[in-house]
Amino acid sequence: MSRTVGVTSKRLVALACAASLAACASTQAKATAQADAVTRAVYADDVADVTSRLDPGVAAVVTRGEVGTLSDKMHALGTYHGLQSIAGTMPANEFTYQAVFDKGTMIVVVRIDPNGKLGAYRVVPQRR
Repeated sequence: MSRTVGVTSKRLVALACAASLAACASTQAKATAQADAVTRAVYADDVADVTSRLDPGVAAVVTRGEVGTLSDKMHALGTYHGLQSIAGTMPANEFTYQAVFDKGTMIVVVRIDPNGKLGAYRVVPQRR
């Protein structure tokens, strides 16, 4: 009987691990989609689109000037080609990407909140 319990416990642990991995993959997929959408909105200098994807507390402090300045920096690097994942920290739901442009890259760091909105969006220009 203990052998059956052991096998059942192992199966439950395996199922729990699989469910956890699926949740992690889902969170990362949402983060990637949101990070790319916000980066495209910044590139397009579309403040309304940027703020619609952010947590309301974060969106409230975003200014048109900040988005415009960042958009100009992105355009100076050429056409935006998308994000490449660099790292992720699941307990904090923080993800780091490299935004790829014709003439360089920028680092994009996001934190996704439980509602699927971005609770943080940070861009770090890279030296050429």
